[in-house]
Amino acid sequence: MYISHLSLLNFRNYEHLELDLKPGMVLFQGDNGQGKSNLLEAIYMLAVAKSPRASSDRELVKRQLVDEETYSRVAAIVERGIEHGGGPLKLQMDFSSTPIPTEDEDDNLGSIGGISVQKYIRINGVPRRASTLVGQLNAVMFSAEDLELVYGPPSVRRRYMDILISQLDQNYLRALQRYQRVITQRNSLLKAIREGRSAEGELAFWDEQLVSEGEYIIGQRRACIQQLSEMAGPIQRGLSGNGESMEIIYQPNVSLGNGDDEGGIAESMHRSLLERRRRELAQGVTVTGPHRDDLIMLLDGMDVGAYASRGQSRTVVLAMKLAEAGYLKERRGQEPILLLDDVLSELDVRRREHVLDQASQYQQSFLTTAEVDSIDAAHLSGMNRFAVKSGHAEPMGSTTDVID
Repeated sequence: MYISHLSLLNFRNYEHLELDLKPGMVLFQGDNGQGKSNLLEAIYMLAVAKSPRASSDRELVKRQLVDEETYSRVAAIVERGIEHGGGPLKLQMDFSSTPIPTEDEDDNLGSIGGISVQKYIRINGVPRRASTLVGQLNAVMFSAEDLELVYGPPSVRRRYMDILISQLDQNYLRALQRYQRVITQRNSLLKAIREGRSAEGELAFWDEQLVSEGEYIIGQRRACIQQLSEMAGPIQRGLSGNGESMEIIYQPNVSLGNGDDEGGIAESMHRSLLERRRRELAQGVTVTGPHRDDLIMLLDGMDVGAYASRGQSRTVVLAMKLAEAGYLKERRGQEPILLLDDVLSELDVRRREHVLDQASQYQQSFLTTAEVDSIDAAHLSGMNRFAVKSGHAEPMGSTTDVID
């Protein structure tokens, strides 16, 4: 699997871009703030249907155009092997933005808050739901923001698990969507019970719904993280070179005991619901279930977030991301696309070469850098290079031509 063409229209700082791409390592080089990361963001959006950086789709529209009706697009042609459907796959995400009228004539509609954005998905030209896009293109992205997997709140780590598993399992994605609706309804009921507007007995139905969806989510998360941990350990040792032992531990919100199957998980969830009933009624919110899960990363048995240096944390997250790529490859039978955003800047020479060796093993990988000198000549000579400046990406000549 690889991307043969990327098309952007009014996306971030790109007015219009048509980029032909080849398999292998693709390097976007240029000064900071020129749009390198935006290219990787666009590709990742086509894999998971959401931006890894933006809190709202409004942020994706080219800023100079937000005071008028605007059409934005991110599209790519993905080449697949015969065993995976054969023929090119065209993925397209359109954004239609319209200014929101206000009574105050002095109100600045040019601000991001002054537009309404609708998102539309097309797969091979056919309109589809956003959830259908997830998993069509498998991608793994690493950026500086991923250190939040160590230092951020549990919600960041839950999102990580959800994105990874959803790329492989549409049933998981649908269960997650249904589960969120159950939580919303159950929380409303808990508040109504607390205020005396509903009876406690009404919780029985929503308890069953919570367990029905939650047990599948927990089971898939546990299986995924267990395998991810097994794969990340050797990668981390290769990166660090010092024999440190790395583990990724799934921490479900319920005590599973020996609940190795979904039946055991369901029993554990029922038990936790009963044990926490008074607390939930007092607080008016659901405190039991996978929406309160977490995971923890350990180095030699110690919590990375509490005891590791920033450099160690970066290496651990990078190992987890490379393990994620291996996990996707093993589960799907085809290689994901690697997106490595400024991954080399804080690594020493040995770690940089190890990462580049790993990236070169995939059918296609994308890297960004503002420091081309950080890449050794052997790897650089085999890269497809683009110079990125002010929302433009231009193919570069050979390494020899550039050096001369």
